[in-house]
Amino acid sequence: MTTELKKNTETRKEKGNSSRRNANALPPVVNDQREGALIAPPKYRKGSMRIVPLGGLGEIGRNMNVIEYNGHILLIDCGVLFPEEEQPGVDLILPDFHYIQDRLDKVEALVLTHGHEDHIGGVPYLLKMRPDIPLIGSKLTLAFVEAKCQEHHIEPKLTRVEGRDKMKVGPFNLEFITVTHSIPDALAVCVKTPAGTLIDTGDIKLDQLPLDHRITDLVEFGRLGEQGIDLLMADSTNAEVPGFVKPETSIGPALDRAFAEATRKIIVASFSSHVHRVQQVVDAAHKFGRKVVFVGRSMVRNMSIAADLGYLHIPENTVVDLKQAKDVQDDKLVYMCTGSQGEPMAALGRIADGNHRDITVNEFDTVILASSLIPGNEHEVYKVINKLVQLGARVINKDNAAIHVSGHCNEGELLYLYNIVKPKCAMPIHGEHRHLVANGLIAVKTGVDPKNVVLAEDGDVVDLYHGNAAVVGSVPCGYVYVDGDSVGELTDEELEKRRILGTEGFVSSFVVVDTANANVVSGPKIFLNAVAEDEADFEKVRHQIVEQLQDAMMRGERDTHKLQQIMRRTLGSWVARALRRKPMLVPVVADIAENNQI
Repeated sequence: MTTELKKNTETRKEKGNSSRRNANALPPVVNDQREGALIAPPKYRKGSMRIVPLGGLGEIGRNMNVIEYNGHILLIDCGVLFPEEEQPGVDLILPDFHYIQDRLDKVEALVLTHGHEDHIGGVPYLLKMRPDIPLIGSKLTLAFVEAKCQEHHIEPKLTRVEGRDKMKVGPFNLEFITVTHSIPDALAVCVKTPAGTLIDTGDIKLDQLPLDHRITDLVEFGRLGEQGIDLLMADSTNAEVPGFVKPETSIGPALDRAFAEATRKIIVASFSSHVHRVQQVVDAAHKFGRKVVFVGRSMVRNMSIAADLGYLHIPENTVVDLKQAKDVQDDKLVYMCTGSQGEPMAALGRIADGNHRDITVNEFDTVILASSLIPGNEHEVYKVINKLVQLGARVINKDNAAIHVSGHCNEGELLYLYNIVKPKCAMPIHGEHRHLVANGLIAVKTGVDPKNVVLAEDGDVVDLYHGNAAVVGSVPCGYVYVDGDSVGELTDEELEKRRILGTEGFVSSFVVVDTANANVVSGPKIFLNAVAEDEADFEKVRHQIVEQLQDAMMRGERDTHKLQQIMRRTLGSWVARALRRKPMLVPVVADIAENNQI
């Protein structure tokens, strides 16, 4: 099926769009995680294809790639990264849109490879900057995105495609390839321009026994490979893992065993979009005569969408809502909830903390964590597990049962993929640095010239020209933090202050001076918060602060800000030396001489 997607330039109010984009533009804050100075890329070379990853390289999450050709832009994915423990108060981390925010009118479309949060979670934030960007994806992916956008009061423009569909958007000729992942309806995309051809696999595995019988279309990959692929951008998540991923159907027996051994209620935690895993839980519950309860707003929403579209098959009278569950015996219930990554505000985290209003964990309950651990979440996940065990639950996870299989290619499958596609160049995507390197080594094993393996980072600018790909420079590309209603305003420096408050405590010092007479009139009064020591322990440093301030005023210092800095240095160095701590310091100096002048 071939479709032409055209920009309706006649009806677009460019001036209105521009003002709308400016109103929602990101503030000029770049929390760049890279070290050292950036080398600016050269001016775009006409006739080349430029690729700029804005997220997903060096991390598991916020996947987004920019493809440019002769002034036109195609976007692939727009996901989020979930915060780690050292990012307190952060809700989400977005790709950095700074690189494209002044050229959003040049964006032809956004292609979405599948419906996981790390690929679609950032879409509403991008559409707030330009609401009419066409979204291209499969039926389930677009349904998930549409529901997400509606929560932000956005009505997106949607174009539905399937595997082997072809489409032209601006100068980009697109072909879509069915791939297997842990969510139905996943697609890879082949992008053709006069400058060359690339494939972005999205998330992919070569499962030969998927639940929905939609196997990765290796025939199509082979056909495109025969036509010639200049650049293959392949999923790197499991590139370090030897062999092949087990099929999704292999976890059925482990689930059956867990259900058969459970004597009371069962709680299963998984991603809210993991339709295949939920299907297996529903099947096991029906087999063992249990009712399923979906818990958590995103889980209820996504499973309702999947069921309505025919991707989730629920036997009659198997699912009950949370209120109806109170009338069902404990040993006849299965709660399907979010929180498999230890998120404190997700359903499982609140259950473990005893804060969920409808669900409590009791002795002999069974809790199943039916997802893999995303790197960086290990501490939070095991903290939740320990809380559940303390409450008397039996916790089943990947450490003690074959309860999860990955949705990403292992090394053996990547070898097959490279050998089938035979790309001239390779650019590993979707992974931490070790994953990207492992993927690059696999490419070399299959015959890709090491000089044609591009190991890029977020913000690197890769030019594809005459069949050769290389990093030609870098653009600023940092973490964009969503903190409540604030988007992109939180800096790494402010996060560091939050971390200090959480781990080292808070010390404030208040002093009144008379700069006209070079005298400390009152104080310093020291206040402590979340610091184990007593205020009396600070008696020595009070005398030091008075001496330092009086010396400065005797030398003619009248600026209260500079006096505050003197007090900060004196107090901070004493605390570090005497108490071996680095708390947040807030010095306050009030000058009665200034007040008298007023």
